[in-house]
Amino acid sequence: MQLLPLKDLAGQLSAGGTLPWSIRDAQGKLLLARGHLVADADMLESLLSRGMFVDMSEMKAAERRNETVNQRQTFLSRWQAMQWRLSKTLNQPSSELQQTIDELTTALLVMIDRDADKAIFQILRHDQSRFSSYGVSHSWHAAVVSCLAARRLGWEESKRRSLIRAALSMNISMIELQGRLACQHTPLTSEQREAIKTHPQRSAELLRELGVTDPVWCHAVEQHHETPDGKGYPGASAEVSDTALLLHFVDVFTAKLSARATRCALMPNQAARELFTQHNGHPMAAVLVKEFGLYPPGCFVKLVSGEIAIAIHRGENANMPLVLALTNRNGDPLMHPVKRDTSNKEYAVAAPVLDANVLIRMPWESLYSGDLLD
Repeated sequence: MQLLPLKDLAGQLSAGGTLPWSIRDAQGKLLLARGHLVADADMLESLLSRGMFVDMSEMKAAERRNETVNQRQTFLSRWQAMQWRLSKTLNQPSSELQQTIDELTTALLVMIDRDADKAIFQILRHDQSRFSSYGVSHSWHAAVVSCLAARRLGWEESKRRSLIRAALSMNISMIELQGRLACQHTPLTSEQREAIKTHPQRSAELLRELGVTDPVWCHAVEQHHETPDGKGYPGASAEVSDTALLLHFVDVFTAKLSARATRCALMPNQAARELFTQHNGHPMAAVLVKEFGLYPPGCFVKLVSGEIAIAIHRGENANMPLVLALTNRNGDPLMHPVKRDTSNKEYAVAAPVLDANVLIRMPWESLYSGDLLD
């Protein structure tokens, strides 16, 4: 039996996918059989870090069956794999950063253009309990929302790309600190305050040191906490590029959608309302409000019928999403979710529902069952 290091085959694995071959220890003893589910990015990272092996004959057999080359991935598995790759890039920055960020940007543009609703759904149904990974998930969510907002604004692709790159990397100098702060119950220390204040400039400097030459990308990172009124940081400059300004609004908005150890995530309509009012109805804030609508995919709502439902697609009108009823009018869980069109008055949305008030637990990605990416 000839064994290959598992890490050499990392590109053939994805979070949410299955093993195309068995995994063995250094003596060839079976640890995990072919077909075992790689449940999430954490499990994938754990497997790759433990010095495991694959039998070469099994690997070649899998190639002949095209299980590794042509395997179709679900939206969720691809989403998790991309986020895992971003995590490795931000936590272990190297000279390959620009190439990796460019590849993630291209993949994200394709994903969003293909199905933006699923992307919004994943942001809202993100596991809010994993505070330690907040820095990476926030950067990923900000990149997704940046892509959506720039598309709505009609920005040319080169500018969209620079914005997405900036969103993915804006906090690279404090990515670990973000995770610690999300878990922290005590007030910020003076050192933490200083790290937060200087991170835009430090992140831009690090990107340049790693070979990033795109001035729009670097400038947006450097300015993503500056505001038009000159009250931002680190430079308190009122001269803010439109790329940096949109990134600022996206950063604030997506942060409101995420929980911390000391507070719950805001409901999407509340986050949008706060963003809009806090910035006096700024046009870029309005873009985000319009893009998400009142009841974006992934949020829970109560219908006029009394049913509790979850939105899965935005409708033509902001208050008329396509939803799946999860309960009947008495609050009893349905065996199978039922599609409801809220443009029908009988099933109109009566009110949003807090996540904490929905007791049903299920693999939410199954609501898009059978929907695979080629």
